[in-house]
Amino acid sequence: MKNKLNWFSGIFLGIIFLIAWLRIVNWQDFLSYFRNFDSKYILLFSGFYVLAYILRSLRWRIILSPIYKMKIGESFFLFMSGMLVNYLIPVRAGELVKSIILKKTHNIPISASLPSVFIDKITDLFPILLIMILIPLITVELNTTLQIVILLLFLIFVAFIVFLFFAVNHRSKAIRILHFFLNIIPSNFRKKFYDFFENFVDGMAIMRGRIFDYFLIYFITLLAVFSEAIYIFAVFRAFGSQISYPQVLFGYTLMNLTYILPTPPAQIGSNQFMWVLIFGFGLQVDKNLTSAAVTFSHLLTSIWIFGLGVISLLALNLSPKELVIRKKT
Repeated sequence: MKNKLNWFSGIFLGIIFLIAWLRIVNWQDFLSYFRNFDSKYILLFSGFYVLAYILRSLRWRIILSPIYKMKIGESFFLFMSGMLVNYLIPVRAGELVKSIILKKTHNIPISASLPSVFIDKITDLFPILLIMILIPLITVELNTTLQIVILLLFLIFVAFIVFLFFAVNHRSKAIRILHFFLNIIPSNFRKKFYDFFENFVDGMAIMRGRIFDYFLIYFITLLAVFSEAIYIFAVFRAFGSQISYPQVLFGYTLMNLTYILPTPPAQIGSNQFMWVLIFGFGLQVDKNLTSAAVTFSHLLTSIWIFGLGVISLLALNLSPKELVIRKKT
């Protein structure tokens, strides 16, 4: 019942975003951009999009290394398997799937590996600081909606960083914080949640004393952001936009940060609307050109995610059906 509710709520959210986007687009202008589309080098530049995922899989490999030293290929296959599930299910189930696979293939307890996934997702919020740096450099006038989005993402980043600090360095305080929020759960189930989250906090100690690794994973995160921005820059140029690389870096980094929030299946609707909101209204790129760019980019990146996700599951000798069954149990 809960899974169905998540699906329906995700689809409903996507429909709202899609309707809002459709009301913005002038279809005659939209189609004209495809007639003038320059596909030269675009497939080559899409390799930078894949490179970003390779870098993020290496980042997770570094975080998890005290618990399990993955081979580079294995970390990529695990990461892309999670990405595929995330793309299909609007509740970030792919993050849990990575821990489920490790439990199945190497008998690593979920409570031991899941903190590494959580830390990995916190690191994805780190580029919000890059956004703050870029705002005065690209002389962009942020509308109220973008200001709210940036502020919300920054507050989420700060909240996660504070929790990570306490979990790594002050276990008892972190547990008290969790207990405070878990009081809303009925007392009959509270004990099981207490036990799980106490083990989870213990697992967060995986980063204690690893100063060099902190710098390394943040550096890799920035490389991934720069790599993705190169691909998006090429997409905009293919449609004739003169947008600069720093503007693309700002816009797509902000777009990436919104993925921490709930999204519809395959991000249909939310991708289109957020691109137009950020690039069209925020960075003053033609809204129909932006719509054409996001439509093409969404299609191409979907092919990459589905293709690499399926290949990754095959490499790990797993099937999507098996993961769904395990998730339910």
